Amino acid sequence: MHTQWYYADRQRQQQGPLGGAELVAALKRGDVDMSTLVWREGLPGWVPLAQVAAQLGVQGAPPPVPRAVERRAAPPRKSGSKVGLIILGVLLGCFVLFGGIIAAIAIPAYSDYTIRARVSQVYVTASMQRVAVTEFYLSNQRCPVNGDEGFGSPESYSGTYLASLEFGPAAGGCQIRARLQGLNQSRLADAELTLQLDRDQNWTSSANIPDKYLPASMRR
Repeated sequence: MHTQWYYADRQRQQQGPLGGAELVAALKRGDVDMSTLVWREGLPGWVPLAQVAAQLGVQGAPPPVPRAVERRAAPPRKSGSKVGLIILGVLLGCFVLFGGIIAAIAIPAYSDYTIRARVSQVYVTASMQRVAVTEFYLSNQRCPVNGDEGFGSPESYSGTYLASLEFGPAAGGCQIRARLQGLNQSRLADAELTLQLDRDQNWTSSANIPDKYLPASMRR
């Protein structure tokens, strides 16, 4: 049996299943890129396409980021003047100051990007259950709960960044509640995403997470 792949498109909607060759074709067309989140049975969660490119026979995954070139100050000329030493000291001081400013900007930005990628992965995983919830509701005229046919226990959906997935009724409809973990931020220890189905079969989403960490489709 051929491996079936799924991917999240630019609107964070699940697409698939696709065979490996179809996914590679989508990559060549530009429908997906190496940062696109993909999943297949056997993976613990959604991962960037770059991490599984070798499994698909795709060459050209992003090369490792080169290490910063170490800069060394040229040895002072034995015959140099004091003015030259002063200028060199000023230049070195400016270099250290500039490097500190860059680090102060880049490190928080990278941290935000990492958390946003983890939240997006959980959002896509929870979104995959919307079709199942809608079909169950239309067939049974009630909302599914964990333990119903086709719906496992909350912890059975857990992954690297997903602690649990809970199904149940909500005011005027049904909901999927995703509890997150592993975000490495104390203020996000109780982070949750909620997807809610209303009586008109429309889905909305909400979260107790700052907008800067949310997928674009969830930002207020």
